[in-house]
Amino acid sequence: MAPVEAVRALFRRQKWWETLFFLCGVVALASAFSVAFLGADSAPYSVKTNEPLAPVDSPRFAESLSYLVNAPIERGGSVEVLDNGDGFLPALLRDIGAARSTINILVYVWKDGRMSDQLLDALIARQRQGVAVRVLLDGFGGDKAPDELFDALVQAGGRVASYREASLTTWMRVHRRNHRRAIVIDSRVGYVGGMAIGDQWLGNAQDEQHWRDMMFRVTGPMARRLQAAFVGPWVSASGEIVVQPAAEPPVEASGVERFIHHVNSPADDDQSMAYFYLLPILAARRSISLTTPYFIPDEPLKAALRERARAGVEVRLIVPGRHTDHALTRFTGQNAYDTLLEAGVKIYEYQPTFIHSKVAVVDGQWSIIGSPNLNTRSRRLDEENALAILDRELAAQLERRYAADLARSSAIDLGDWRRRSPLLRLVQLSARLIENQS
Repeated sequence: MAPVEAVRALFRRQKWWETLFFLCGVVALASAFSVAFLGADSAPYSVKTNEPLAPVDSPRFAESLSYLVNAPIERGGSVEVLDNGDGFLPALLRDIGAARSTINILVYVWKDGRMSDQLLDALIARQRQGVAVRVLLDGFGGDKAPDELFDALVQAGGRVASYREASLTTWMRVHRRNHRRAIVIDSRVGYVGGMAIGDQWLGNAQDEQHWRDMMFRVTGPMARRLQAAFVGPWVSASGEIVVQPAAEPPVEASGVERFIHHVNSPADDDQSMAYFYLLPILAARRSISLTTPYFIPDEPLKAALRERARAGVEVRLIVPGRHTDHALTRFTGQNAYDTLLEAGVKIYEYQPTFIHSKVAVVDGQWSIIGSPNLNTRSRRLDEENALAILDRELAAQLERRYAADLARSSAIDLGDWRRRSPLLRLVQLSARLIENQS
């Protein structure tokens, strides 16, 4: 029997009211799924400012951004750029070894392996010596963490909690993950950036199994501010409110000229992390350098990149090449290439391995570092945190690294891109079906 005939026969055997109840149930389930997982997105299709923006190095620009995302403008502290695992892990282990009172760790991914073993051994040792260790795992990102070593950390007195594990009480929010990076030691040293705990972050991006990424070691007020990304989800997961110690380290007056630390919990009417990146792009006068592992721009971001490129700003974007852990996300983002290239945006695909760095530099002065990607999840779904920093030396360091990454990337040529195969076009269009959850 044909499928259509089978369905008709099924309905003929039911009473009219049974069919009505069945159809109502289907509609109710579809509606519940749409509300829970798709949301009623009220973000504007286009975004513009009411008057011309001040340059990114002006106090007026910082004020505008501060009001927009509801985060204070601060100053002071230092930033050290750490390349790949060879830069990140030794520095982190040194700071853990020197910890005196507290170690708070929040990263999205935590996988069993050599990196995890080294870090947990150090944490267990410090906990046994009286340092209070707290680790917040994400319910999904930390599902491959080593239970035995975490049990040993708990037995030593450490505290471990898991954020939003899948359950009957969380099923409507379980797709909204805690993607933040916030490692804070003694309220004086912090780490933020793209890296997490897994063996793909070891080494120096020397082959396809080891990723290209950056982490940033911050001190002073910036380290203190990172606590804001940790304490909120920690109390939700553990029931413990972390209060600041009575004797805090002195605040550094010297250091970076200006910074804003933004912590977001996106909702349908609040996509402030998108604006945290959008406003500096709209204010750019000379150059925009972006690196992101997951590129799915919304309409305001695409329009801003096109407009700035047409205005004579050098707009450059580095994204992964064929080495990526989410091929469909890459194909989805490629749907934006045509109009961006036509406007003069320069797009490069990194070749040696997966590039997982998350960095923006505007006009060689304003840098953005942190956990967000330029994709739908970071705008609409996931908990994120990022630092925007006005510091010319930091921007110069990041631009030098950008130039080195460009040398290992392939430029996308508009003419060649428009001649891509019909099969690739079909794959890219099909991939757009997952855009709202990528």
